[in-house]
This record gives sequence, structure tokens and C-alpha cells, in this order.
Amino acid sequence: MTTEELQEQGAIYFDKITDGFRDYKDVKLVMDEKRALAHFKNLKKEYGNNNAFADFYYYRLDMDSREMVDEVLTDAEKTYLNLMMPEDLDQDIIFPLDDKLLKIIVKLNAEEMLFSTIYFLPSGKADGRGRTTWWGNYEKEYICFCDK
Repeated sequence: MTTEELQEQGAIYFDKITDGFRDYKDVKLVMDEKRALAHFKNLKKEYGNNNAFADFYYYRLDMDSREMVDEVLTDAEKTYLNLMMPEDLDQDIIFPLDDKLLKIIVKLNAEEMLFSTIYFLPSGKADGRGRTTWWGNYEKEYICFCDK
């Protein structure tokens, strides 16, 4: 999926974090890998599997950077990433957030190897909860952006 398609579905999306701070309400949470995994699994359950996405720039990394990332991944995780490689590496960076990808994302965020953004779109399952976007950041921070 492209970022344009994600925006068409109603996600909070912006290229620069300064735009997020300007245009949306923000809350910062500090979560280690285990806590982040549990937190996002709960959100995914609330919002529904079809309403959870993540950007994942792994496939756009140069070979040296990708090798550094691969050092913290298990063989099973690397195999999974190879299987889900998109056809268009210049466009397709948004992926449905399944549990395997989520585990990889929170691991890489915790290790400060590769930061990803997680998007939740509103659904009836979320008890009226609005859309949110979570930016992974340094020092195990996640910044949540939501409508004001």
C-alpha cells in the first residue's frame, strides 16, 4: 500500500514530525519492547485487524544499513521479511500490521535500529476511539498523534 492509499482511508499522515506537533494533539509514552508489543496488540484488537497499518522502510535501506538491522533479527524474522517484500520498493511502504510485523517493529524501535510509524483507523470496534498515529522514536519513546 502507498502512503496516498493510507491517507485515502483516513489515516493521520504527515512527512515531518513538526507538522504532527503543529496539527494534532500529541502524547508521549515510553515503552520497552515487551510493553510496546502488549500495548499495540491491545490497540490492534480494539481497532480491528483491518484498521491497523505500519510504515516499514526496511526495504529502502542501503545494503550496509540492512545488514546492521539483520543482525538483531532472527532467521525466521528475516525469512518473513523476504516473503513480504513489495514489488514496488519506491512506493509500497505501508503494510497491514500483523503480529509478526508488529514484533519486528517494536524490536527494531527498542534497539534504535529502524523506526516505524503505526496507524490505527477508527472502527466501530474501537468504542468511538478516533484515529491515531504512533511514531517510534529514540529512547523507547512512542509519540501518539490524534485529532484535537
